[in-house]
Amino acid sequence: MEEFQSQAESVLKSKMTNAGLEISAKENGREGVDFIVKGETGKQTEVFLQPMDMIAQQSSKIPKEKLGEPRENLWVALIGFIPDREPLIFLIPSETLAKPDSFVFFENNVGMHTYLSNWEIKVFTKGMEKLGEYIIYNQIENFK
Repeated sequence: MEEFQSQAESVLKSKMTNAGLEISAKENGREGVDFIVKGETGKQTEVFLQPMDMIAQQSSKIPKEKLGEPRENLWVALIGFIPDREPLIFLIPSETLAKPDSFVFFENNVGMHTYLSNWEIKVFTKGMEKLGEYIIYNQIENFK
């Protein structure tokens, strides 16, 4: 996944900037935040970046201890890569993960081994309609 990390950062920065938003890398602070996005009104949103190879993977798992507690101003940017295609960018409110639908969004708690607990986002043909709600074009206004 590391090979996609810098590509995902570049794609997200470009799309956010083109949408009139100011995006900067987190310099310090809490775990689970990769970027701070500032809207035109001064609104600040935190973004956790999650790249995904959509050919090799059928789901993306986000460790709970890495993301932290879901909250209103924390979003997950799921960037999906398919060879010879534009990357797919999904902007998902972290609170959505805390209310899994067991269709696209899942919560995996591993009892005593809490470091293994995660939120999972499944990417599959039948789930794309639901996941499509979170495509960047449908969500970008929430950052302004």
